[in-house]
Amino acid sequence: MADWNQPTRRTRRPRRLEEVNSVEVGFPIAWVLIGALSGLIVIGLVGLGVLNIVRKQSITPTPTAIAGVVPPEPAAGATPGGDQAVPELTPTLPPVVTLEPTPTSTPTVTPVPTVPAALAPDVYARVVGTDAAGVSMRAGPGTNNARLHVAAEDSIVFIVRGPEADENQEGYVWWYIRDQDNNEGWVVQDFLEPSLPPDVQ
Repeated sequence: MADWNQPTRRTRRPRRLEEVNSVEVGFPIAWVLIGALSGLIVIGLVGLGVLNIVRKQSITPTPTAIAGVVPPEPAAGATPGGDQAVPELTPTLPPVVTLEPTPTSTPTVTPVPTVPAALAPDVYARVVGTDAAGVSMRAGPGTNNARLHVAAEDSIVFIVRGPEADENQEGYVWWYIRDQDNNEGWVVQDFLEPSLPPDVQ
C-alpha cells in the first residue's frame, strides 16, 4: 500500500505547482501592459493640451484693413512699442446716396369719338336715303336754283353753315355743305344724318 501511493503523489504534485505558477504569472503581465498603454495615452493627451495652449499664446492676430474705415493717425511722440494707450478706431461710413425716383409718364386717355346728336355747322354728315342716286348740291336753298354737283350716296360731307328755310316756301330745310372733293352747295336736310369724320369711320 505504501509503495502504490508514493508514485501517485509524486506525479500529482508537479501538476498542481504548474497550474498555480501559470495563474500567478499570467495576471500581473496583463495588468502591467494595460497600465502602460493607459499611461502612454494620458501622457499623449496632456502633451497635446500643453502644445495647443502654447500655440494659442504665441499667435497674435494681425489686424486687417476694413473697406471704408480710415485708421487714425498716431499721436505725436507715440512709438509703436511705447506704453501709451492705443486710440480706438472710429469707422468712417461712406455717404448715403439718395436716388431720385424716375418720373413716370401718365398715360394719355384718347377720347372715344361719338357721333353728334344733331346736324350743326362744323359737323360732318352722311348722305342717306337717295336710293343710290345721290343728293343735289344747289346754288341756293331752293329747288329752283341750279344743280352744281351731286354728293354720292353714303359719302361724308362737311356742314359749312345753316340751316336755312326754303326760298320757295316748300317746307324744306337746307344746309350749305362741302364734299371731300371741295365741291360746295346747298343740300336738303332730309338726305343728311350726323356722322363721324371720314378718317374715323
